[in-house]
Amino acid sequence: MYNSERRKVVQVEEIFKALACKWRIEIIKQIAKQDLCMCDLEAANYIDKTTISRHIAILQNAGIIELRREGQKKRIILKDNRILELINLAEKIVEK
Repeated sequence: MYNSERRKVVQVEEIFKALACKWRIEIIKQIAKQDLCMCDLEAANYIDKTTISRHIAILQNAGIIELRREGQKKRIILKDNRILELINLAEKIVEK
């Protein structure tokens, strides 16, 4: 396998690993609606800050989200809305 093909396979694997958690899927759905900060996610999901940070790091490392500093807060932004389409497709497969 060529290096670029191998790199793609690894990146796809990282995306699916990141999606293998109900909390991360929920976070993606929430930030697809609007850009949020960590404190918004903590309040909305009743998860402590450390756990949210860990999930955010996994999503960021997979290339699904990015963080943008706005003053004291870091906004969490979905890098590509097609990830939400992937989640929706998986949900449709489960419904059948």
